[in-house]
Amino acid sequence: MKAKTGFTLRHIVGEYMLVPTGESTGTDQGYILLNGVSAFIWEQLQAPVTQEELLAAMLKKYAIDEATASADLEKLLSHFQEAGLLEDY
Repeated sequence: MKAKTGFTLRHIVGEYMLVPTGESTGTDQGYILLNGVSAFIWEQLQAPVTQEELLAAMLKKYAIDEATASADLEKLLSHFQEAGLLEDY
């Protein structure tokens, strides 16, 4: 999977947000607020990556157990998918 083009991650006044760019600005998709972990995952999604690789990156960066990280990652990717933010590879 990979992040869909047309969204740029910005860090503005302590907040992370995805900002639609290019053709995405004409959709009803507005700014999407992200927390720090979600922003980290978005950055990882800039190149094609598997869910297992994302989980490994989370476990390396954060002090979290694998079961919790896996469940949280699954939820986040589901939200990204529902919002049309992911491309399959």
